Amino acid sequence: MTLKHKTFSAVRWTTAATGVRALLQIAQVAVLARLLAPADYGLMAMVSVVLGFASIFADMGMNSAYVQRQNVSEQERSSLFWLNVGMSGALTLVVLVLSPLLARWFGDVRLTPLLMLAASTFVISALGQQVRMSAEKAMNFRPVVLLEVVAALLGFAAAVAGALAGWGVYALLVGGIVSAVSGTLLAWLYLADGWRPLWRFKLADVRGYMGFGGALVANNLVNEVNRGIDLLLGGRMLGAAALGLYSMPRQIVFQIQGMVNPIITRVGFPLIAQVQTDIPRVRAIYLKTLNMTAATNAPLYVGIAFFAPEVVRIVLGDKWLEAADLLRLLAILGFIRSTGNPVGSLLLGMGRADLSLKWNLAMLLVVPPMLWVCSQYGTMGLAWGLLGLQVALFVPGWYVMVRPVCKAGLWEYSVAALRPFFLAGGAFGVGYFAGSLVNDIYLRLGIAMVSAVPLYLWLSFLLNREWVLAMMHLAGRQRVLVP
Repeated sequence: MTLKHKTFSAVRWTTAATGVRALLQIAQVAVLARLLAPADYGLMAMVSVVLGFASIFADMGMNSAYVQRQNVSEQERSSLFWLNVGMSGALTLVVLVLSPLLARWFGDVRLTPLLMLAASTFVISALGQQVRMSAEKAMNFRPVVLLEVVAALLGFAAAVAGALAGWGVYALLVGGIVSAVSGTLLAWLYLADGWRPLWRFKLADVRGYMGFGGALVANNLVNEVNRGIDLLLGGRMLGAAALGLYSMPRQIVFQIQGMVNPIITRVGFPLIAQVQTDIPRVRAIYLKTLNMTAATNAPLYVGIAFFAPEVVRIVLGDKWLEAADLLRLLAILGFIRSTGNPVGSLLLGMGRADLSLKWNLAMLLVVPPMLWVCSQYGTMGLAWGLLGLQVALFVPGWYVMVRPVCKAGLWEYSVAALRPFFLAGGAFGVGYFAGSLVNDIYLRLGIAMVSAVPLYLWLSFLLNREWVLAMMHLAGRQRVLVP
């Protein structure tokens, strides 16, 4: 297959798999939110933020370096594999030892066994991670995403079974462990293609990857601090129940981002890596990636912002109605953050993790103290603080990370990122007015969607035609990402 056809195939399969996973995650949230208490989700949010920090060190950035490097020997690949497994094992031990201290910092002793159990996923995932990354490096996304769907389905079934059995927050952990185990087993069964690592580990084999990997680890660590500081501060200052009310709408917003963005950005990293020496082509790929990501996300986030109370009642249930205003703010935040995700593929594909590190180090001086002040005003203070920060950083982010790497101008960058937001705002404003004429929430949402979605597509056809044509021709008849 040519690079263009591989890109078409990758986008098609990630799109299909994302749709299935979206349905699974919506079903999981809808079911478990009715079976578990907000405090359970607050505890899980604390566990997740600790695991998020720890997972940065699991492979020391070597798997991303492996994808970015085009020529890798069998000896180097084997040494990278064993380094990943060894680092993950060491990380598991560190979390086990620190669990009581972390629980004390959060002020909740229930976290100790939760963290110890959750740490087991590091080694489990590491055993299959490079096999999956190798398939993605070759742009062979079809089996990767199919196996991810199966693993997610098994994890969902395990979580629901645990919740029905009365396991509380442990149901969420069991679901994650089952998903990790099944994902690794399926990767070796269907993605390895007969490959087995050599019984070899030499520092000389991985030394050439350490510069990129080290910069990536440092960048991810600082970025995780900036990304998760709201949960760290909320867990310490607001308590599990209040954090649960905050973390659930946050989870919904981030799940959308995690489902939609990889359709494009996950393909963009290995694609940009393959054409990294052709700057005009890199710029064209990046801007198309940015526009497709923004145009796909805009109706989802804007729709949630307009209909936050209805979404909360339908998806989470009436006991979560306090979270509706938070969901509205976080939905707008989610859209703005989603426009920043493609820059990660750009910087990784171009081997510029160092530039991202410098940016995130600067943010480390701004984000924690600002959010500490905002946390004094509760969960709404955190949400407003995060939203204001994302708006303020839009232009500086372009200037520091996009302009130097691919030479994209501010106007073309802004148009690609923000035009879909305003188109969706106009369309869903009309839908909101149409739906407000009825009282039944299901009928109101139905009328709004019937009004807003066709209008958004029509406005996009007039003013953002490239995205509409890309969606229409996603089957492969015209080029989507590859200029």
